[in-house]
Amino acid sequence: MRCHTRRDFLFRGALGAAALAGSPPASFGAVKEYRRGGMVYRKLGQTDLYVSLLSFGSHTDPAYKIHGKGRNTLNAEGQARRDRLLARAFDLGVNVVDTYENEGQAEPMARLVKSRRDKVLISFCRNLPMFVGENIDNAARLYGHVDLYRIYVGDGAAVDSKVLEDWDIVRKAKEAGKLRAIGIATHSERMMLSALDQLEGMDYLFLPYNFIHARADYSEFLPKAIRKGIGLIAMKPLAAGSILRLDPRANQTAKPENERIQLYQSRNRSILPAVVTELTKSLNRLPDETLCQAALRYVYSRPFLSCTLPGMFEDYFLDENHAALQRSLTLSQEEKVALHNARRLAALSGDRWLPRHYRWLDSRWHA
Repeated sequence: MRCHTRRDFLFRGALGAAALAGSPPASFGAVKEYRRGGMVYRKLGQTDLYVSLLSFGSHTDPAYKIHGKGRNTLNAEGQARRDRLLARAFDLGVNVVDTYENEGQAEPMARLVKSRRDKVLISFCRNLPMFVGENIDNAARLYGHVDLYRIYVGDGAAVDSKVLEDWDIVRKAKEAGKLRAIGIATHSERMMLSALDQLEGMDYLFLPYNFIHARADYSEFLPKAIRKGIGLIAMKPLAAGSILRLDPRANQTAKPENERIQLYQSRNRSILPAVVTELTKSLNRLPDETLCQAALRYVYSRPFLSCTLPGMFEDYFLDENHAALQRSLTLSQEEKVALHNARRLAALSGDRWLPRHYRWLDSRWHA
């Protein structure tokens, strides 16, 4: 049996009670923040970085993608659209952009932020098969330095020797001034806990977080990460685009970055019409807000998260995500009912809302 201190017991009890109530207390792991020009900025862990609560995800618009061997790019029109959208996001106060080099965005981002490098925080992740030290050097040459650098550590049970070797190189690169903050990304709570114990000097962690999979939730990981002062960044706030498909009032022309890994696919939509009707009734109480906006505000309202990174391909994606932020960061009772009914739509359908090859994610995320 694992022994816990009285402090651990009380901390976990507070988290459990908060999960049952549907919302943690305002003081639970609250991150320092300030507001400027309609944007909220929160401190990233124990670093000196303040990141915009709404940040810009790394995925690119599939409608303009040119697929290559191990590396994709956007065609000229698609790249121009993304650059314009990023410029608008900067004007709205977004200051973090996640960049995937295997989507051909490392060089375009360097050109785009050259004149405002002191105002934009570059988030970078090695996702090409190369030595991590070489990857860091390439990125540092492009940007001068990388503000947030992370490695993907997989979804196993524990950190292995290869991750430890890579992490030593990442730590030395930070000491050399090439990186400002260092972290990891994973979908596995077991891996998160292992990383907290094994990866010395970790500043932040990317974790999946949305209202359906917000588990009662990371009950061991969250208290431990908060005690250690680790910055928490939410990825998949709309469940890889799946929450869009739960919303009968959403713009259904929108497509996820990768239809293959979308959690709720069109072939599964013939189930539970009564639940869809109930969800629609709840949404009618929010005439000016989509479920996606409510779902994002749910993530925004978690005081222990520093920022969230939705993918944005169209102007209205950015407009809706920003508008959701402008509203109160607390959820009304009607909004909680809408989210509850969307949970029912997912839960009562069993595993049929998921493609077979992606069901592991649901079982891992659910409480």
